[in-house]
Amino acid sequence: MREYTASWLAAEKSMGGQRTALHGNSEEMRAQFDGMLAALAPLYPPPSDAVVSRDHEVGNFKVRVYTKTRASGTPLPVGLFTHGGGFVLGSLDSEDAFCRLLVEHANTMIISIDYRLSPEVKTPVHLEDCLAGLKWVLSNAQSFGGDVAKIYTIGDSAGAQMALGVARKVRTGQAEVPSDSVKGVVALVPAAFHLSSIPKEYEQEYTAYEENATNVPIFDAKSIEQIVEHSGIKADDADYLVGLDQESHKLFPPTYIVTCEFDPLRDDGIVLAKCLKSAGVPVKYDHYDGLPHVFWVNPILPETKVFMKNLLEGVDWVIRQM
Repeated sequence: MREYTASWLAAEKSMGGQRTALHGNSEEMRAQFDGMLAALAPLYPPPSDAVVSRDHEVGNFKVRVYTKTRASGTPLPVGLFTHGGGFVLGSLDSEDAFCRLLVEHANTMIISIDYRLSPEVKTPVHLEDCLAGLKWVLSNAQSFGGDVAKIYTIGDSAGAQMALGVARKVRTGQAEVPSDSVKGVVALVPAAFHLSSIPKEYEQEYTAYEENATNVPIFDAKSIEQIVEHSGIKADDADYLVGLDQESHKLFPPTYIVTCEFDPLRDDGIVLAKCLKSAGVPVKYDHYDGLPHVFWVNPILPETKVFMKNLLEGVDWVIRQM
């Protein structure tokens, strides 16, 4: 029998005992999201002075550059970070603590992309912004102590879609940057397929969308349907669902993928990992039983500590492949 971890159930109880997912129009979803972040905010420690950040304007959006306060003098690998939120929610601030933890504890700097959101814009604007952000990084990261020969993409949920989408566009020569510009991918709980186009050999094991359609927190099947409507993602859009373009898989750089049991996107990550491995791509994979989509937003869960340890190892693994 599938069960949530005791720590997750205790966390739900401490937050009022409700298991709710984000639903509604964009304003309603944003209000719910802001409420969730406000409830979690007191659980986070104050920002460490080991990391400094600075915002920069890049065309129609901003980027936030995170560097170590005490530079080693050696150029650092650069993570191009794209936040989650279903292309409707999120900002530079919503995952600021996450980016700071990465920079403090990993051998990396991070440049976070504040790509424009839906429904104010539709596809492919989110991806175009992220590609423009990569172009800016290639031109500017060196001045912040970054090694532009060691760039990887990283994101969670919709941000993981963008991390994968940017890598695919670049590695297939469909971007205005050299095709070897992206050397790795960190994709945390990504969407990568559509129900109507799962590879035949994996159709029988693609069950998460149905299993986790309801009674899961943060993100359920209804959330996905509404996000698709708000953002304009089409069922056959391989720019946003990279699993659909199997020909491109062999071109992917080393990729680290994370999935969670109680997540409608669980099998997207599982199947994508198998597809990439079959195409000869080095893949590192971690899975978390008994936990939902982006459970690590709760910083005091014991599993969040495990996740962060594994994430740092995953980022290090990607960097060592370069």
